[in-house]
Amino acid sequence: MGTEQITLTEEFRQALAILEGGGNLFLTGKAGTGKSTLIRHFMAGTERRILVAAPTGIAALNVDGYTIHRLFGFRPTTTLEDVRDGGYRPGGFARTLRSLQTLIIDEASMVRADLFDKVVAALARYGPRPGTPFGGVQLVLVGDLLQLPPVVEPSLAEFFRTRYATPYFFSADRFRRDDFPTVALTRIFRQRGDQRMTSVLNAIREGVLVEQAREELNARTDAEFRAPDGEFWLTLAPTNTIVTARNRQRLAELPGEEIVHRATATGALATFDPPADQVLRFKPGAQIMMLSNDPADRWVNGTLGRVLDVTTDTDGLEVTAQFLDGSTATFAENTWEATRPSIVEGRLSHEVIGTWTQLPFRLAWAITIHKSQGQTIDRLIVDLTGGAFDYGQVYVALSRCTSLDGLVLKRPVLAKDLRTDRRVLRFLREATAPAESHRHCAVAVLTVGSEGRMSRPRPVEIGVAFSDGTGISTLVNPQRDLDDARTAYGISVTDVLLAPTLRQAWAVLGPLLEGATPVGLDTDLTLGLIDFELKRLGRVVPLPLAVELPRTSLRPDERRGLASGRALERARAALAAQQRLGCTDASAGPFVGLDDDTDSDAMGYLLTRDPQVTAPSSAQTPVLSALLTAGRALSAAVLDGATAAEVRAFPWVEGVGWDDPLLGRTVARRLAEAAEHSAGLPPALTDRLRQVEVLLGQPLLDGLRTTGDHPGIEAVLVPQTRLCFTGTVCDAGVEYSKAELETLVVSLGLRWAANVSKTRCDALVVAEVGTQSGKARKAKEYGKPVFSAEEFFAWVRSRDTGRTVTRTR
Repeated sequence: MGTEQITLTEEFRQALAILEGGGNLFLTGKAGTGKSTLIRHFMAGTERRILVAAPTGIAALNVDGYTIHRLFGFRPTTTLEDVRDGGYRPGGFARTLRSLQTLIIDEASMVRADLFDKVVAALARYGPRPGTPFGGVQLVLVGDLLQLPPVVEPSLAEFFRTRYATPYFFSADRFRRDDFPTVALTRIFRQRGDQRMTSVLNAIREGVLVEQAREELNARTDAEFRAPDGEFWLTLAPTNTIVTARNRQRLAELPGEEIVHRATATGALATFDPPADQVLRFKPGAQIMMLSNDPADRWVNGTLGRVLDVTTDTDGLEVTAQFLDGSTATFAENTWEATRPSIVEGRLSHEVIGTWTQLPFRLAWAITIHKSQGQTIDRLIVDLTGGAFDYGQVYVALSRCTSLDGLVLKRPVLAKDLRTDRRVLRFLREATAPAESHRHCAVAVLTVGSEGRMSRPRPVEIGVAFSDGTGISTLVNPQRDLDDARTAYGISVTDVLLAPTLRQAWAVLGPLLEGATPVGLDTDLTLGLIDFELKRLGRVVPLPLAVELPRTSLRPDERRGLASGRALERARAALAAQQRLGCTDASAGPFVGLDDDTDSDAMGYLLTRDPQVTAPSSAQTPVLSALLTAGRALSAAVLDGATAAEVRAFPWVEGVGWDDPLLGRTVARRLAEAAEHSAGLPPALTDRLRQVEVLLGQPLLDGLRTTGDHPGIEAVLVPQTRLCFTGTVCDAGVEYSKAELETLVVSLGLRWAANVSKTRCDALVVAEVGTQSGKARKAKEYGKPVFSAEEFFAWVRSRDTGRTVTRTR
């Protein structure tokens, strides 16, 4: 290997000093910072006996190395206990491991915690110095943790949730931060690739895509693009559903009859996740991806190619394929061992339960982003239809392409597509950041909704407490139903319909937070939810890591404060606990200043239910001061029902420009959004808005729908009416389950409708008038009558039916 000219930055010198001294190392950095260049330079200039390995076949091929499983002889059934003290043997590489001095693991971000533990245990037994840490082998980890997380099969999700803090290698039992000094390369060098592509990738790597980079990237959008015949283009998509549809479409366009090949299986495979299609349909000319590692090293799992020919002999089908490097290979079926995970007393093992035999490839005009990690493609189509749902998906998809000129997007990349794992950010900052002292603040959010594959809980109130004793809060419009917010937090639809979205609130909160380091309980979750909601609304804001409170050190009164139904009380309790405990964290950092959000629709304001809120005077500007005062005044009118005259008489509202058209337009826009997302405005809110009209000197209610726009409930709820419900429905303070409501509906001679649709639902009952639930929006779209739960139960009591509801609790 020839010596490559490199610029020896201070970071390079630091890493090389560790490598040349025989020390372990974790080498990381963004695209174009020279991780591979540095490793090649070290390997070319050392006489140490070195092997390179990677977690997948494609990644191993890229570094001219081996897969970790092949190097160590790990089988699907090999457990950590087998490696540590069982019957495991490394097989054909035993002598190699015994003489090994340095093991470099590339693409370390893909190494799962349990695999790392097995590698360390195997080195300790079969390395050159058995019984010593790592068997006397220098272990070098290279990779970017801000790519996709390690793959954890659904059947193992609960095991990893309870066994390891995260699935990443740094959460392994055998990983110690002190054993692996971290060098993060930051200087970007001119590479042989496209510098525009490198710039875009680095802009989105940490989930922050600045507007200029986003415009340049999204200029590659062409929803109607079709790959030219004869050119190899690969489509990447987040889900198997999109991938399957694209592959079926392209296969149908090829001439000739489909070849159908069915897998054969032995054993009980009900819980087995097959490595290939049960029924494989293909033709000569089909674009494919190999799904096995060839013993003769002609291909690896992930190699891309095209079917050239298919023949049949007495043993079955033989397929000849040409790969992207121009080589060809002929192959028949492959047999995989089918295993089932088993967890006994917290230990993970795999039991062989049968075999699975199929041709070792799948159609690959399109593949999932997860399957693409390690690939390098000159011509790439990225199809984000339906949205990204996992950490690093967009970054990994785009980084497969060598240049912007070879990239096509089926739809633009949106802010909400950018997801980063804050556990990774915390690990990286802890490993590289110097200790600093900061002024502190505590940020708390109250949320509605639950965690799902494509959804997250949304903030409904946010509170911030500052170390100087000041504090500020605002209700947040989540643009969805409020779930149980009334009973959990005392927050109703009337409270949030005119509240700012989080993006609008952040225009005020962001400047106040600048320079303050957050503290709190479950802070990665809290700030992660804020990050997700801002991106959903189209705003990208870099958020810091926080000082995490030790849960076990909290006093009972602090725990009660942290569970309060008001966000500001939670924030003040968190800050008081941090000040008492003196908690610090080297990974934590302050909020940073940003360019103004130039979107006029995001003009900031607050709507607080804490009338005595104040913010640090040192963080305020005249504009922020005016917005805070206006927010308190609007709160008095919208939440407390104060008249316009009463608001104007408050001594602290002097200087507020109520006739400022920008403020009026902002509130009017917010009201229009509320009407758009709901099925009508509550009467109490309508009355209060008339006072806001007087206050602002602008009409707000013209043309907006109110609750009187439907026939009376007696005229609608006739026998066999199909009735749907949305929200947490209560009567006289008693909450009704869906099962109880269905029983009541049927007993009244009505019919139950699970969802709102054009033809199978006649009316909707909402927990609160003005709800922004999906069912309410559909009811508005389809012109279905909408009634409040209060109206419904009044109608029920007006009927002398003698029927009662059987409680299910």
